[in-house]
Amino acid sequence: MNRSASAVSAGRNDACPCGSGLKYKKCCATRDEQARAEVSRQAALQSVLRDFFTTHPRPSEQKALSAWKNEWAPRLQAAYGAEKTDAVVGDTFFFGEAVDTWNAFVQDQSAKADNAAIADTLKGWNDPQFAVFRIMGKESHVFGAAKAAGSDSDPGLSVRASEVLSGDLFELRVDDSFRPQPGMIVLGFWLPGITPDAPKFALNSLVLIEEPDDEAVLRLERLRSEWNDLQLNSFYRSRIADVYEAFGESVAADLSPEELPESITEAIRRLDNFLIRHDVKHDRLMDITFRFLKRKRQTPDAGTAAAAAISFGLAEGWLTNDWDAERLTEKFGAKPQDVKRLVQEMADFERKTAVYEEKEEIIGFRIGTDPMPDEFRQWRLYMHIKDLDIQGEAALRRQMDYFSGIPYIPVSAQEEAQLRAYEAYMARDLEFRTEKWTEARRLHPDNADVLLLAAEFEQDASMRLNLLERAEQSALESFEADIQPPWLHMPNRPYLRALMRRALHDWENGLRDEAFERFYKLLRLNPADHQGARYPALSALIARGDLKAAAGLLAHYAEGAGDNAIYRWFDWVIQYREDRLGAEAEKLYRAAVEANPYT
Repeated sequence: MNRSASAVSAGRNDACPCGSGLKYKKCCATRDEQARAEVSRQAALQSVLRDFFTTHPRPSEQKALSAWKNEWAPRLQAAYGAEKTDAVVGDTFFFGEAVDTWNAFVQDQSAKADNAAIADTLKGWNDPQFAVFRIMGKESHVFGAAKAAGSDSDPGLSVRASEVLSGDLFELRVDDSFRPQPGMIVLGFWLPGITPDAPKFALNSLVLIEEPDDEAVLRLERLRSEWNDLQLNSFYRSRIADVYEAFGESVAADLSPEELPESITEAIRRLDNFLIRHDVKHDRLMDITFRFLKRKRQTPDAGTAAAAAISFGLAEGWLTNDWDAERLTEKFGAKPQDVKRLVQEMADFERKTAVYEEKEEIIGFRIGTDPMPDEFRQWRLYMHIKDLDIQGEAALRRQMDYFSGIPYIPVSAQEEAQLRAYEAYMARDLEFRTEKWTEARRLHPDNADVLLLAAEFEQDASMRLNLLERAEQSALESFEADIQPPWLHMPNRPYLRALMRRALHDWENGLRDEAFERFYKLLRLNPADHQGARYPALSALIARGDLKAAAGLLAHYAEGAGDNAIYRWFDWVIQYREDRLGAEAEKLYRAAVEANPYT
């Protein structure tokens, strides 16, 4: 809910920048004032929450909290780990077992004169709701002042969720700390939003289970059926430890690759090798097989699992080769009845999980010239805290946690222009991207990102070069090379972006030496290379025949990278340029094919 450009650039008697032809005070002024008031109330509510967690537990509460933890922790630590268990214990104590402490706190806060604007909301915070939600879709719904205004800038986002036991539907607020995916189950305490129609938001810590086991839900339902009280809230408060414990095995099932049973890793290896031998690639089959096997309580042997995965792929029509399922079963040393049973289980698993999945844009590498969504969020957080006097890392962390959920309202046309430029970068629709860039250009035409976006739209080569040069000079004015590493300082990003764009322009126009100098400058300024400058830099060196320098740069970045296929193919092409018919080139070619046989 960022204030629109009109709130920054227009006086009350000026024409409204929305283009309606009315004066600002007769058009968008009321909307903008409502948005600012809502943001102010949201900040006040966040301050109340921060006060509670700062002042609790009090010394008088420590004994009861310790007793509660001693009863709980042994039951949950194996699944949730010590840190998450401590958070869950604290939440269930203050918002469940000793909820009177919380209720007294919010009642006292609602009576304060400073909180008059949020008193009604605070009164609705008594007895926080505990729930087990299943996420029904991706974040999308707009709420609050942003919805009323029809604004596209930093809207309040929510996601639809269903309470697992009651089936009731709710809207849950989404922010930087809560980005759920469809199908995920979420356990935790929730508070009503600032208005009756606003989504609920998480009170404190949440337990997120990416791929919940069906058995966990069945365990929860059995617990509920054993409880005579008809009130769901009463059941949760009385059996809350059992509820968390019911999902403990699902949490423990989220294993890293290093923790997987050997039978699973061997099954995946055999499946992968089979597909490679037959020149077939199917990422979805590999993904479903991995997730399915990871969730099974009793993992089948590797041969049975691999045969079942291929048979499942054939049954789904994903694999078109004319393979005989019986011969496959025999080839993998499996029993036909076991493979048939496992194929049916995989089909059931795929149907259940596909209900919540949405197709994602296929992205090869998250590198390039445009900023990523995380940079937009980091910029807003930076703008909140850049002028604060913060002493110590702990104080910085508290401020970051506090401001992470609060939208930033620009205070100048320059700041508003930068915000609009970020919105343009984030836009996938060309028309919306153009609209946001136009707004940014009107507010601050010399903004570096505005000029970079203009270069993107410009068809004339000489004009595009002029825009890139202006962007580089504009960004250089705010670049602070003394701050190390420069990449982590948000005002430095536009300059690094401008260097990358200009280098790519030179490369595309055959100016290899000039391109490499800029790529190399980027690597010196940002050795971690968040922009991926190393790849075109290597290409530039190889193209101009400087193979020794290319080998040195490649060795610097490839060290410890394992079988990264890009590096293996660079290894090969360097050696190929040196000796096309040599044994070493042949060896490196085979290594590159092994790293990525689909190239």
